[in-house]
Amino acid sequence: MKSSTTEDLLKHQFQYLTRQIKAADSIPALLTAAFLGVDLIERTTTLLPDIGNDQARLDSETATIAAIDAWWVLSQAPTLAWPSAAPMTTGETQELVEAIAGFVLVVTEAILNVASKSADPGDRVACLQAAHHAGRLHAALK
Repeated sequence: MKSSTTEDLLKHQFQYLTRQIKAADSIPALLTAAFLGVDLIERTTTLLPDIGNDQARLDSETATIAAIDAWWVLSQAPTLAWPSAAPMTTGETQELVEAIAGFVLVVTEAILNVASKSADPGDRVACLQAAHHAGRLHAALK
């Protein structure tokens, strides 16, 4: 069973993206907000197999596949815009880069923690490979 913290976080993300969709004032803004919504849907449908009976698991697998397909198709829309209508200043850009780089380190630490504690060799390999890519990402941001 998922913790209430996870459920609260997901609820907050759904609410935030709902507000973004409703506040969108242009087609690019609406498409981008919808794309982010599809991304969140895809990620959260992967939680569904943890609940229910065999029929619910089958339906959740179908839902996840459909969400992935929707993400890929929507990602090809020519009007998809990133991120806001107002350009970011150099200071804002640098602040965002630093925030992303810091978060990459937090996630990488979690990945390496799993690699060091997991008894499954597949987990360890996947985590070490992900940490390698995260290191390249962090270096690109610095």
